Amino acid sequence: MVYGASILVLVVGISITAAFAVGVRIAYGDGINPVLGSQVERDFLSDQEATARALTNSDSSALSRRLTGNALVDVSQQISYQSKAGSTPSVTFQPSSVTIVRASDPVDASLVIEVREDGTKSITTAGGANAAPSQQTVSFHGDFWMRQDSSGRYLIADQNIQNQPASNLPALALIAVALAWVALAATLYRRVRSGSVPALVAPGRPSTVGASDASPPAEEPLAADPEPAPQVLIRTFGGLHLQQDGQEWTSALKARSVTAFIWLRLLIAAIRDPNARPSRDELGRQARPGTDRETQLKLMRNVTSQGIPELPPALRDRILIEPKVMTFKLDGCEVDAIKLLRVNAECAGRSVLAPAQVARARRAVDASAGVFLPEFESVEDFATDHHPTCTDVIRELRELLTSKRLELILVLADSYSATNRPAEAIAILEPAFQEQPERDDLRARLAAAYSSAGRGAEAAALEVRPSPSSIVDAVAGRAI
Repeated sequence: MVYGASILVLVVGISITAAFAVGVRIAYGDGINPVLGSQVERDFLSDQEATARALTNSDSSALSRRLTGNALVDVSQQISYQSKAGSTPSVTFQPSSVTIVRASDPVDASLVIEVREDGTKSITTAGGANAAPSQQTVSFHGDFWMRQDSSGRYLIADQNIQNQPASNLPALALIAVALAWVALAATLYRRVRSGSVPALVAPGRPSTVGASDASPPAEEPLAADPEPAPQVLIRTFGGLHLQQDGQEWTSALKARSVTAFIWLRLLIAAIRDPNARPSRDELGRQARPGTDRETQLKLMRNVTSQGIPELPPALRDRILIEPKVMTFKLDGCEVDAIKLLRVNAECAGRSVLAPAQVARARRAVDASAGVFLPEFESVEDFATDHHPTCTDVIRELRELLTSKRLELILVLADSYSATNRPAEAIAILEPAFQEQPERDDLRARLAAAYSSAGRGAEAAALEVRPSPSSIVDAVAGRAI
């Protein structure tokens, strides 16, 4: 009986592991009911199949009523590029997991339904007359935001896709489980044959089978959340810093005021929208307001033919110059402001974060302390001859980043409190409360953290609601 049961468990274990390793895992987050989730899942997979057909046939018409907004522009550009290159590879997508959550798009706040997908993309390129076709399979993680059209159908409106190293974990997990169960079955068989296995339940005595399952295992220490080191590191909070190969390159921008303004303006555009491609006309108007168009175009010709090309490679390679537009290239580059927006989107709608999310959120909060690009106004003022043109742009972006950082601080504090770590909650709440003492949500969380840490007097002082200046002084005094 024991041997037969072991064989049965082996079959069930392999089947379950195979299902999780090969099938598509679907999950719905908070705020997504099964009816809505099922519709979004169905429409999303259909939209993605249409994308694969459009890329395979180099036919943008296949994207009609499937993609819209930035996603439509992105895929149409891919089709245009491969048409110019004369290649028409066959493209297929194979999802492995799909999670549907309520989370705002960092670029377009009106998009509130996000699909997070992990899977693989296969690209088959036809060989020559005497060559076999070649196939490349790339693992990817994609964040897709959906928009509902007038017919009630959900279309992909924005997307952020990152390639990932190929993983053999599913196949290895399947093999490991199979081997484990085979070893267990063989061990049980030998013990039964040798008579060393006692009766499962002795007459008149309570069973102890499963007793070990009643006590949960001790919590293991949190594993680190490693991230690949970027080739270029750009820090924007507290002042611009660009590092490549351990060397700082920001100072090379100071000698070229107009080029520095265009470089920073493209960086700001990429933070607001990673797919942004500002026109050279627009950049010329912002750099030389009040002058005629010919003067503006001449300025941009000087920037593109001399200013940008004469920068060090670490700065020059960030800018892609095209006939009518310019782009800030983010490949191999990590920008702290973009990281903040992405982590905020990942954590949006969650009351408590998972350990890995806590680690990412804490890094994003720590890296975003200080004023975003404080030097921008002085660079702009000098470059535009004291006629600034981007005051509203930089102000709105700073307000957005401040708001998203505060959202992360609040959910981090809740996560620390939920896991009985009040000291860490206090460490991130105190500086935030010094900056915004009028925020009641910060006050309440800080008071609760003080109480949990046994600092009742400080918690009570916050509940008295003294004047903002006295609160800041008191918190600043404790920090000192």
